Amino acid sequence: MAGKRDYYEVLGISRKASEEEIKKAYRRLARKHHPDVNPGDKEAEARFKELSEAYAVLADREKRAEYDQFGHAGARGTGFDFSDFDLSGFRTGGFDFGGFAYEDLFGDLLGRSRRRGPVRGDDLGYTLQIAFEDAYRGVDVPLAYAHSSGCDRCGGSGSEPGSSTASCPRCGGTGQEKVSQGPIQFARACPQCEGTGTVISNPCSHCAGRGIVDKQDRITVKIPAGVDTGSKVRVAGKGNAGINGGAPGDLFITVQVGPHRFFRRDGSDIYLDLPLSFREAAQGDRIKIPLPDGKTTLLTVPAGTQGGQKLRLKEKGFPKLKGKGRGNLYAVVKIRVPKAPKGRAAELIEELDGVIDLDPREGLW
Repeated sequence: MAGKRDYYEVLGISRKASEEEIKKAYRRLARKHHPDVNPGDKEAEARFKELSEAYAVLADREKRAEYDQFGHAGARGTGFDFSDFDLSGFRTGGFDFGGFAYEDLFGDLLGRSRRRGPVRGDDLGYTLQIAFEDAYRGVDVPLAYAHSSGCDRCGGSGSEPGSSTASCPRCGGTGQEKVSQGPIQFARACPQCEGTGTVISNPCSHCAGRGIVDKQDRITVKIPAGVDTGSKVRVAGKGNAGINGGAPGDLFITVQVGPHRFFRRDGSDIYLDLPLSFREAAQGDRIKIPLPDGKTTLLTVPAGTQGGQKLRLKEKGFPKLKGKGRGNLYAVVKIRVPKAPKGRAAELIEELDGVIDLDPREGLW
């Protein structure tokens, strides 16, 4: 067939590719070029047809063997020429590609999986801002959020209490209808019952037959000590309601930690600038310093401490979320020097400089 590209080239795979590699390549490319993802894009539609034709041949062992031996001339007898194929019915169908149902490949892409069985509810996301101190010690946060919930009146069935569902008149309760496209016949979800096989004859007056309602909820979320900006906290079962008895989704809290006016954080470690007088640095001392939880602790400053030196307080940092223990707190020494001393202060400094006899630049250059 003139003008056709090599099927292996179309899928971007080698001629030795396994069946699983063929399926993965088709799934990846078809997601990108599917007409529902690219509405009105004729080029994408043509590319999708080309991909589908290549996959229909290479996913079937016998057809692939004929193609490997005879090329497109060998594939001519397969009947898979998608050049004039109408995708309008194909998009939601159950056409079989070499043992792989179309919905198995694209149900998650198009969000059109059959609704006969229970369907898990969607997960929800929430961004929560907390203070630096709360991230250090952990905090319980009350929050309000909106989500869908099962209807209390009908119990999620969608039918008015006391009434029942009826078999769908269009599909006869099968949930599917068959559609023919030239030589190809495939099944798709019944549009009237959306694949459930049943219809609601008397919709619930509270949820209008949906089985779910919109709800404002208040919960208290436990934020563990040690979280950082970007940390996620999962609250199981607090997402949107499931469909047809499916489990609810989860609520994921994304944490944003605010800055502190004098503490800095690096992972689980904390840094604090510690101003010291000349005497404290020279002779050493015991200095009371704050902690992020509002408490204080004593830090030993050794005699002869230099400016810029880091003094460590072991395991006074943040708790480690992954692993045991805590980080450290580092006090970064900043020696405070009096500005333009005069009188007796200036005299004492001169006297001290003569007594110490220390060259501050010794060994530097």
